[in-house]
Formats: sequence, C-alpha cells, structure tokens
Amino acid sequence: MKTFIFLLLTSLLFAETTLGGFLLSDLNQTVEAEEGHDVILQGRLDPPVDLSSYTFDVARLDLGIYGDVYSYRRGEDHLDDQMDRYRDRTTLNHEDLIRGIVTLKISSVTLSDSGPYKVYVPDLTDSFIVNIIVVPKGQLSEMKRNAQASTRPPATSPEGENEKAARAHIVPIVLLILVAVIGVIIVLVKGGIMQNYMRQFRERRNHQAQTTQETTSK
Repeated sequence: MKTFIFLLLTSLLFAETTLGGFLLSDLNQTVEAEEGHDVILQGRLDPPVDLSSYTFDVARLDLGIYGDVYSYRRGEDHLDDQMDRYRDRTTLNHEDLIRGIVTLKISSVTLSDSGPYKVYVPDLTDSFIVNIIVVPKGQLSEMKRNAQASTRPPATSPEGENEKAARAHIVPIVLLILVAVIGVIIVLVKGGIMQNYMRQFRERRNHQAQTTQETTSK
C-alpha cells in the first residue's frame, strides 16, 4: 500500500513538472487579414507536450456561450456545437499537436470573423488569445503601401537633382585646375624661371626709379 501511494505521488509530481504552458509571445496576439484570405491561430507550449490526446476548445469571446468555433476531444474533431458560420472553414493541423503546437486555420475570412478568439486547454488550465482584424479587400495592401511611403525620405524635384549633379561635376574640375596651377608654379620655381622673372621685374622697377630721379633732378 505504501509503495502504491509513493508511486501515485511520484507520477502526479512528474506529470505536473512535464506539463507546459503557452509561450508569453503567444498569449495575446493580433492578426490582420483581408476578406477572402486565410487566418492561422497558433500557440506553442514550452516545454512541448504532446496534445494529441488532450481536449481543447476555440471560442469567440465576444459571442458568449454561443461562440463555439472549434472543439477537439482526445484525438478527434468534435464539431457538434460549432457555429454554422464556421462550418467547413476550420482545419486543425494534427501533426503540430504532437509537437505541442495548436494550429487552427480559418479559411476565407469575412468581416464578421473579426473578434477575439480564445484557445483553452482544460487539462493544462492554460490558454491564449488571438485578436483577428479583417479588413475589406485591398485595404490592407493600401495600408502597407502608405506605411512604406511614410517611412521613405521626401522626394526631391528634378531641378534640385540637376543642381546637385552640376555641383558634383564642378567641384572636381575646380580641384583639378588648382592642382594644375600649383604644379606649374612648383615647376617654374624649381627650374629657376620664376626667380629670373622676379629678378628682371626688380631690375625693371629699379631702372624706372632711377630714370624718374634723373628726370626730376634736371
């Protein structure tokens, strides 16, 4: 009897330690979709637990007790209480259950599918919520385009682009001219040409000064 009690307590303790909980990042999600597209409700257990023999329910919180979207009962789909609007539109990925992942697809969503969806696993006393927002066709694409456009740098006019291009061409030309002038001066200095020119210039000025003095003394 003592052995049985010990084994029972051990098994209960072991079961408690192996039960996982949904990841924090999955507890409260928001998914946007356009009309006619499919939506995925997904939650992952950490550590993973094989959910294929468990029971869980998916319900619309805003529709109260009449919000049954999908039910799973220990290895089988249980759709007796499913709302008519979701008939033939829900698909459970049974392979993901083995890895501790609940993945439910709702096909061809409509505007009326918008709302909070709760996935609850009673044996784990754990759940996660997915807030689905369905928008008219084309609106989501337009919203994404507007968001991308708002993050782009402001467009420049063709005139401004032309001015920038002209300045970009002028600056290298000016630099080349300055380098050429400096190079010529260096060559002249090294060759003595500049010194001769300066000496001739000074002699010419001295000669002019002497001529002016002689003319003034007469």
